[in-house]
Amino acid sequence: MLAPQPLYQIIYHSLATGDGLPPEELAELLRQARAYNQNRRLTGLLLYAADTKEFVQVLEGPRDEIDALYERIARDARHKHAFVLHEGPAKGRMFPDWRMGFVATATHDLRTTTGYLSLARQPGRISPFSLVVHVPEELRRFLSSFTELLPVAILG
Repeated sequence: MLAPQPLYQIIYHSLATGDGLPPEELAELLRQARAYNQNRRLTGLLLYAADTKEFVQVLEGPRDEIDALYERIARDARHKHAFVLHEGPAKGRMFPDWRMGFVATATHDLRTTTGYLSLARQPGRISPFSLVVHVPEELRRFLSSFTELLPVAILG
């Protein structure tokens, strides 16, 4: 029997292509993600700001499953410019009960958080590498705050 893999986490940012994702497509994406994640011990959260078409997603689970899923996500034509804000071993799950939580938010809401950068507005001017150095702990705190919004977030 194989030993369980240590917990691994990835947080990435991307931009939706075209005019963004309409609510029906987001609902279908979530349905598929939750079914996929349930069978692979994956949990996480997806944030989507429709006004700037920005996604931020947290995925957590066994590293081989995370790597395989992110590879699929990076090739998905529904978004572009995917880059990793943080990845590495995790001490515990941020979203242990969410096969894929979802929060639709306006960029205005994100701007009120400390350290928000609109990556959609200046993609050539902001280096993802500078974010990796400065953001991980603050980003984790911000993202984990969504577990307190149970009535607002669409849980899965």
